[in-house]
Amino acid sequence: MEAEQHQLQKDYGTATDNWTKLKQKRTSLESVWKDCSKLTLPYVFPEENTTEDTYYPTPYNSIGSSGVNALASKLLLALLPPTSTFFRLLPFDDIMKGATAEQEIALDKELSKIEGDIIQAIDTQGLRVNLFEALKMLVVTGNTMLFKVPGKGFKVYSPYQYVVQRDFVGNLVKIITKEKVSKSVLPKEIVDALPAEEGPKKDVNKDEVDIYTTVIRQNLNKFISYQEANGIVIESTIENHNEDILPYIPLRWTSSTDEDYGRGLVEQYLGDLRSLEGLSQVIVEGTAIMSKVIFGKKPSSTTRINDLTDALNGEFVVGDLEKDISVLRVDKNSDFSIPLQLQQVLESRLSKAFLNLEIRQSERTTATEVRATQNELNAVLGGTFSVLANDFQLPTIKILLDEIEPKTKKIADPAIVAGISSISREKDLQDLTVMAQAISQFGPEAVNKYMDLQGYFTQYATSLGIDPDKVVRSKDEVQQIEQAEQQAMQAEQQQQQMQQMQQG
Repeated sequence: MEAEQHQLQKDYGTATDNWTKLKQKRTSLESVWKDCSKLTLPYVFPEENTTEDTYYPTPYNSIGSSGVNALASKLLLALLPPTSTFFRLLPFDDIMKGATAEQEIALDKELSKIEGDIIQAIDTQGLRVNLFEALKMLVVTGNTMLFKVPGKGFKVYSPYQYVVQRDFVGNLVKIITKEKVSKSVLPKEIVDALPAEEGPKKDVNKDEVDIYTTVIRQNLNKFISYQEANGIVIESTIENHNEDILPYIPLRWTSSTDEDYGRGLVEQYLGDLRSLEGLSQVIVEGTAIMSKVIFGKKPSSTTRINDLTDALNGEFVVGDLEKDISVLRVDKNSDFSIPLQLQQVLESRLSKAFLNLEIRQSERTTATEVRATQNELNAVLGGTFSVLANDFQLPTIKILLDEIEPKTKKIADPAIVAGISSISREKDLQDLTVMAQAISQFGPEAVNKYMDLQGYFTQYATSLGIDPDKVVRSKDEVQQIEQAEQQAMQAEQQQQQMQQMQQG
């Protein structure tokens, strides 16, 4: 007897039906994701239903794999930098109205402490560990999903494990995940409703049950999530979430307004990767053929093969070896020059795409050349930083803030100060440094005459992400210090004059 449908199933449909419909829309993308994975990191998105014993064939070149690893590492440092704060808690304008200077300082100190607590939580909860694997999946397939476990790290979902639906402008509408869970952790009513096992042998796989988690938007800012197993809604899993602290975070490499899923960086360079793989295979196999040495012996020759194979270095062998013995040669060295040149071009192009470039090694490599390369690489990821700042950094900070100090959400809102904005600040910092070096060449007099040091220090602190009001004195403060120095100097001169008069 089938269980009566839950009200959630009547309102939104069963999880199995929704999963089937949404998975069909994704099927056409999976073949591309598999090709991208085969040419970079085959284990990231292999054929479905692989096991631990599955053998993954490796590509003939490692440019794709090294590029994905390098880019994922740089993204990890950019998204969760270990040595700096990548966000600020900015108080709301209505909170700051009418506040005294002392109240503003006290509030700023309190918010700074909470910022430090969040950074510490990132370290103690180990958020970077699983994020690195998720970023590799994101670069390869363009899609991955994170689930923030309360008080712990992230759980990573492969595109095989979830389906997603968005509206035309990219807002999240529905998420469904599918996982296998042991019967021992399911409620008794779910286990009792499972079909009985047949046959004398017990199937080990039957100890696991497919469990579906459904996340559906109910209105502008509210989501509801619940789990189903064997077509039955598990009541204890029904939860309501605000959009800003939804623990399910589906990520995309590209954000397209009319697509549910993203497109990975590997897919954008799939043609180059395929070409490089074909050339690498030809060069590797051709080199192996050319390096193989095969000797031939005339049928009428009196030279014995055993005498040749057993001969030591420098030993004599009876026979006319120049006439009787020949060597098979494959003279294709010149034919491989063009494939080698094309291979080098493709490797350089792909290394640049994956930010895996090295600065030209030369005694004449200038600092300007290094800065130009850095700016060029940073600009490549500018759009990606913007997407990930909105889709990953902000939700993560809001979830951690809700875990650590939920009351703070009533007085302040987090703002990202890393990513694309940090790229702009880094360029400003480099430009300020170049300008200061150029002016300093004309001597200290030119610096004092033509350069506003206070403005320079203010811009420098801003480029470093530091509040200049905290480290740079205002003009009034500088004038007070100068007046105090002058008064101290005058007092010292007067004292010296009095001492001279007394001595005289």
